[in-house]
Amino acid sequence: MIEQSQRRVPVPVAAVSVILLVATALSASMIIASGASIAIGLIGVLILLALANGLWRGSGRARFWTTVISTASVVYGVVAITTADALGLLQIVGGSAIVGLLLVPAPSRRWFHDLPAEE
Repeated sequence: MIEQSQRRVPVPVAAVSVILLVATALSASMIIASGASIAIGLIGVLILLALANGLWRGSGRARFWTTVISTASVVYGVVAITTADALGLLQIVGGSAIVGLLLVPAPSRRWFHDLPAEE
């Protein structure tokens, strides 16, 4: 049997990383299309990429900040529900999925707390 020197990324964490990468691509395309400030948009894109990378590596700080930002995104989406469009609904669903995938599944919690896997 071949031993792996690195732990495998759990599926929930991989899913959140993919969601963040998709959000980065959507944000970048919206910035380019709307002509918004490129500097501010670039900072936002870099933050999302850094969070995805941190989650992939098992950083507890990345988990904390991703949870905080996603929760704030959900709260903002719910508060602004009166003017909701498809993008606002996507924001609420995506943020909720990220928080749920990071905090609920046991493999996700073990990934960030470096607990041994159950045999």
